[in-house]
Amino acid sequence: MRLLSRAAVLVLGIAAALTVAAPSTNAGPPAGSWSEAVALVRSLDDGRQAIDHLPPDFDRVMGYRPQLATLADGTVRVINPGGSCSVPGEGQPFDFAVACQAHDFGYDMLRYASRTHSTLPATAREDIDARLRADLHKQCLAAKLPPKVPAGVAGARASCDATVEVFRAGVGFNTWRQTYDAPEDRSGLPRTAGVLLLGGLAVFGLIPAVRRRLLASVAASGRRGYRRR
Repeated sequence: MRLLSRAAVLVLGIAAALTVAAPSTNAGPPAGSWSEAVALVRSLDDGRQAIDHLPPDFDRVMGYRPQLATLADGTVRVINPGGSCSVPGEGQPFDFAVACQAHDFGYDMLRYASRTHSTLPATAREDIDARLRADLHKQCLAAKLPPKVPAGVAGARASCDATVEVFRAGVGFNTWRQTYDAPEDRSGLPRTAGVLLLGGLAVFGLIPAVRRRLLASVAASGRRGYRRR
């Protein structure tokens, strides 16, 4: 009975973590009144066009000057030249540097908009994340794949695509955790607390009870299997 009650608490913790701090449904300002930040975010698919929309105070607010860089298929992106893939190994042996730097710049635009009180569409962060995934897959298709990746070209591309999906899952979770807002340090604190609470409930509540039940079951099974000769 105690196990069931702890399981119920765990389920409630999951529900709380999934529902707390739901993302904003604000669709942004009406057509024709987009700020420079919005115009840039909406034009990120074309780097040369996007950099023309760079707000004049971006350098001052964010502390650097964005640059243009090219993906393996020739697509031009605006990048944060100091950015990187924020995972161990940065996706090596695959060349994801430009795609990650473009994603970092997209996030910096979200931060810029937040710091200058510009209103962005509710889907802006999801769009930037989706562009990262598409850019990474472009790298898998068009880049010269590393010769040390096993199983030939087909195996190398499958390995590259699998790495992309790991990136996608990590980025997607972090976006959900931060409730689709600008990725500032304070973003997503309620959901972060909910996830930590959930983990605590699992470690200190349900799992020890399961362990005790399993040990008791093994001990009982041993006693039943013992036969005096």
